[in-house]
Amino acid sequence: MEGQLRTKARAGAWLSLFVVVMPLVTGCTGGRTKDKIWIYQYPSFYSPRLKRIAVVPFADRTRARGVGGRISDKVSAILTSNGTYEVYTRQHLRAVLTEQDLAAAGIIDADVAKKIGRVGDVQALVCGICNRYETQTRHETRHNTVPVWGTNAHGQRVITGSRKVPYRWTRHDAFVECQVWVIDGVTGKQIAAVHSPSSFYAQGSPPKYAAPDLLRMAEEDQVGRIVRAIAVTRSQIKLKGDVLKTATGLYDQKWDWQQRIAPGDKRFYVVVALPQVADRNNFKITIVPKGEREVLAETAFAWKKTYGRRGYGFRVKPIIDKRGFGAYQAKLYSGPEPIAWYDFQIVEAR
Repeated sequence: MEGQLRTKARAGAWLSLFVVVMPLVTGCTGGRTKDKIWIYQYPSFYSPRLKRIAVVPFADRTRARGVGGRISDKVSAILTSNGTYEVYTRQHLRAVLTEQDLAAAGIIDADVAKKIGRVGDVQALVCGICNRYETQTRHETRHNTVPVWGTNAHGQRVITGSRKVPYRWTRHDAFVECQVWVIDGVTGKQIAAVHSPSSFYAQGSPPKYAAPDLLRMAEEDQVGRIVRAIAVTRSQIKLKGDVLKTATGLYDQKWDWQQRIAPGDKRFYVVVALPQVADRNNFKITIVPKGEREVLAETAFAWKKTYGRRGYGFRVKPIIDKRGFGAYQAKLYSGPEPIAWYDFQIVEAR
């Protein structure tokens, strides 16, 4: 009997640089969306002006030797390859680190942060403490019920009862927990904090994964959580519901949904609904004759997590002047291929 690996990870997919083509899902009448899309996720504190950071070796409060330094080195390496920042490592800061013994101190005060900030014009520091790095194992004696066979009066083999057969059941849990801070290298003030523990378990007789393997998985997961909280990363999200619809206006905070647009409307709106995690991502809407590629109108925008739903207006007359009445399509793009479509018509009268 083999146990299954489980994870409590809240984060999304691991870092990726490639867009994949996903199947289409039918939405509301006239609407279609891709099941999943790739987006950039931005830390709440992120600014394009923040370009240079230093990763200070994390302090260690665990019983496992060298964990803090190892995790901070992994974070530093991934941040370097990620490209969001220019990363200064402990080699760049060796003189300051030796002088202040920051590897043991863990938490950096404002004066030290400003001093490090002057080394190579570091704009922010990533420091932290590893509080937990351990496994726990629990064994139980469990029982399987198996049949007892015998022979009846006719010499036939039959089940005459049952008995309990004991077996050893095991569960391994692995825990890795770090607290990480991003400190402004100029003011010495904290600008972000990361605390997202990682835990994995496997159970069974025997479990599929041994305790050391789970601990390594939890460590890699913890590194990934820290990176995703600090850097701009690319991840996959699901699109749900009516991503695109057309309306003729917004009245008393309610959209007047219309799939048939008339010249008397003068303007219509393509209403977009995207999840909050699409915050700061760039999108584009195009209007095309259905089944064709000629772009008759378009608009580009950056999504904000506060939007919920947002309408983007288009004038009716220029579209009629170009192609007349008929069937049209609104398309939403986040890259070279559309991620959502919505069919509508422009008619002489409604």
